Amino acid sequence: MYRLALLALVASVSANCCPKVDPVDNFQFAAWGQGTWYEVARYPSPGEDGTTCGHAQNKLEGDEVKVTNYFVRNNKAASIEGVAKLAPDAGQTGKILFKMTGRRGALIENTLDIMAIEYDKYAITYFCKFDEATHSHRDYAWVFSRSKVLPEDAKAAVDKFLSESKVLEAKKFIWPSFSDEDCKVDA
Repeated sequence: MYRLALLALVASVSANCCPKVDPVDNFQFAAWGQGTWYEVARYPSPGEDGTTCGHAQNKLEGDEVKVTNYFVRNNKAASIEGVAKLAPDAGQTGKILFKMTGRRGALIENTLDIMAIEYDKYAITYFCKFDEATHSHRDYAWVFSRSKVLPEDAKAAVDKFLSESKVLEAKKFIWPSFSDEDCKVDA
């Protein structure tokens, strides 16, 4: 009986751990790290509630990428700055360490996995945060595009990847608006 209870506990804890994710191979950090990426889809996230028109401006500087994330919330423009670089254990994969300033100036550090990418069209990214206290995790995922609307072939590739993914669930994604009305900023 003790073994059964122990096995159930181990299964319960491991079921709530972050899933193992394989970032893309042969990742081209410099190609990803230049230019604008538009946030065309994301998992719901408390920090992004009510935001629209999200996009990141990346600028490669040596072995780091300076990232400025812009968004609109309640008709007010806002931005958050950060730095991204390849994780020490990334090898040739798309495993990235990302640091940014969060609410009230707190430094936030996360490991972001690039799960799929076509450098001139789209990138699918993921990270997971495990909560030791509750033995649970929260998934964060985004679909970025080089344009405000995914080109048809890129949308088909993203849909295919999401439908085949063992980690991501297509139904969890929300697709924020980039309409003129939603991106309008009050003076």
